[in-house]
Amino acid sequence: MDQGGQKGPPVPPGEILYRFVTDPSFWVSKENRPSSSLFDDPPRVSVNVASLTTVDKCRQQLVGKLGRPKGGMVSFNCGEARQLGFDARHEPEQDNNAHAHLYCDQDATAKERKKNAQRLVRRCVIAIQPQFSRPLLS
Repeated sequence: MDQGGQKGPPVPPGEILYRFVTDPSFWVSKENRPSSSLFDDPPRVSVNVASLTTVDKCRQQLVGKLGRPKGGMVSFNCGEARQLGFDARHEPEQDNNAHAHLYCDQDATAKERKKNAQRLVRRCVIAIQPQFSRPLLS
């Protein structure tokens, strides 16, 4: 939606949001958790509203539409993200009614945004385990 600077309606605080982990740089394999870079990408990142989709549909989207068979997905609470300066807005795409954007706090400094992204990462739960190769230990 976000056309002409207009954002979609706010996602209710009780909703669970899904964020795809599409690249190994978004995942800290040795700690089995997302990297803060998963959320530190101003001005916004794409998410799905869990009540409007299923994990299976997201898996199909991850593999089919995005071509990321080794990718994964994490979930987190919308209200908690909002408390950390992120603003979730329901902005469906033609083929995905569950699509939303998680907007980063543009008034925060880059350092503050990074800290908020780190805090959000600690609240994430793995919904689809990424299958990225683990780095070789030396």
